[in-house]
Amino acid sequence: MNIKVSGELSGIIEVLKKMAMFEVTLAELYSLCASTWKEDSEFWLDIWKDEIRHTQFINRIMEVISKAPERFEKGRPFNIFVIETTVSDIRNKIEKIKKGEIEKNSLLHITSDLEKGYLEDRYSEIVTTEDVEYRTLMQKVVDDTGKHKEKIVQKIKETTTQRESR
Repeated sequence: MNIKVSGELSGIIEVLKKMAMFEVTLAELYSLCASTWKEDSEFWLDIWKDEIRHTQFINRIMEVISKAPERFEKGRPFNIFVIETTVSDIRNKIEKIKKGEIEKNSLLHITSDLEKGYLEDRYSEIVTTEDVEYRTLMQKVVDDTGKHKEKIVQKIKETTTQRESR
């Protein structure tokens, strides 16, 4: 049953709004990392740009779904509380970085865990559809997230190697 008939459109849009907030908050974290650890600013800003794009993609997805909800069926349920808790945790980390309470190496592991988390990997499961624009946008988010994981893991390896060679 499509989300227009089932009445689930507003709930799905609400989840997508929370997902967009998650992306904005991640972007804020990465921007702060770039300004805090200037020697790695290019690394952090590359990921930051993707998170900003993800927010734009999700906003576009909300438009696509809202304009033609009959083309979408409810997929995997998302727990808004989990998204809100994750956003709150990221904001907490942001404050700790500002206070100098988190070192770069620790933060790399934290961001690795965030990127490995299920949120972005599962975005595309919120609805099922054959809509090409939706599927394309969601696939870009999933692909970028995979690249972020790889970049961060590589940066952890580089940082570990640098520390060991001292």
